[in-house]
Amino acid sequence: MNERIINAVADIVIKLNQNKTANAKAVLGFDACIDNIVNVVKHCRDDSGPVYFSGSKEFGEFLIDLENRSSGVEYRTKISKPGGNMVIMANALGNLGISTDCIGTFGLPEILPVFRNMSDNCNVYTVGDTITATALEFNDSKVIMFDPGPYDTLSWEGIRNILGIERIIHLFSSKQLVSFLNWSEIKNTSQIWEGILYEILPCVVKAGPKPYFLTDFSDCSRRSKKEIQFAISLLGRFRDYFKVLLSLNGNEAKLIAAAFDLSIDCSDEKFIKSVFGAANSDIVIIHRTGDALVFDGMTFEKCGTFYCKEPKILTGGGDNFNAGFCYSVLCNFDLFKSLVIANAVSGYYVRTAISPDVENLIDFLKQNLKNL
Repeated sequence: MNERIINAVADIVIKLNQNKTANAKAVLGFDACIDNIVNVVKHCRDDSGPVYFSGSKEFGEFLIDLENRSSGVEYRTKISKPGGNMVIMANALGNLGISTDCIGTFGLPEILPVFRNMSDNCNVYTVGDTITATALEFNDSKVIMFDPGPYDTLSWEGIRNILGIERIIHLFSSKQLVSFLNWSEIKNTSQIWEGILYEILPCVVKAGPKPYFLTDFSDCSRRSKKEIQFAISLLGRFRDYFKVLLSLNGNEAKLIAAAFDLSIDCSDEKFIKSVFGAANSDIVIIHRTGDALVFDGMTFEKCGTFYCKEPKILTGGGDNFNAGFCYSVLCNFDLFKSLVIANAVSGYYVRTAISPDVENLIDFLKQNLKNL
């Protein structure tokens, strides 16, 4: 596997140096929030400050030991930044040079100042109040806590009333990529999707080959089987207009499998093929901590990640992966090389808490070529 990645990286670097832009435009929706990334304090030392819980299991055992007792949990805010799956992916696409229109909950009546820090390639259109999320991060995982608040009231009617049909049609016209993120946390996402399918997509101006549509359901453990099945059925309608990509992390892939009563006790190749069979998508991607898988109905690929034992940030790693994969297919890389690039974009981000531009991406690939 490493030899194949080494060969792929060498080819990727050559092609990126020759042509560093995807020459593409995108539109994304709909979640935007303020992310507070925090570390949970285990205890404090007089001489060197706080010691943090390094693993989620250790913190979980601490909480279990509190049964029938009360306690305070101290945390320290590491980063406060623009957040939400859509915002993080859009910012990553913007850093990679893709002009990206963002429709989301950026605040009302005005866009909140925190969202003015996004890439210069991102154009922001607000359709609702934002929320604040607190992400407890450990070296091995994260727990995101939030009150959905405005997410629960976001609706197709509200989006249409704020932006107007003509502007929405314009935003979706002549795009090479459309992406709707975080289906699970916005209550009316399926209804919003239906509104766009019926009122917008038949009217958009098309440019060139069939564009891509990527969705990432996010953690849908709080959604019913019936809701998941309906959302998957809508992907089949999007295929009338797009080449549909469904991207899932390991846990989300198992939740989709459970919704369709698919076995998870099988090889990676058999598993992703069974998910593909139910997914109404052209390409299914599963990204995990140690590797990533992809299947397009004909070709199965698996690729190791640029794993980081002590990440600077975890929240948004999957969104940067999605941005990297979309950038890659827009640049016409094959599936394996697209996984390599997606893993590199995510790997750079978790190490630095910054989404890479193309120069950063090239440097990261060159540096990590020595470690493969």
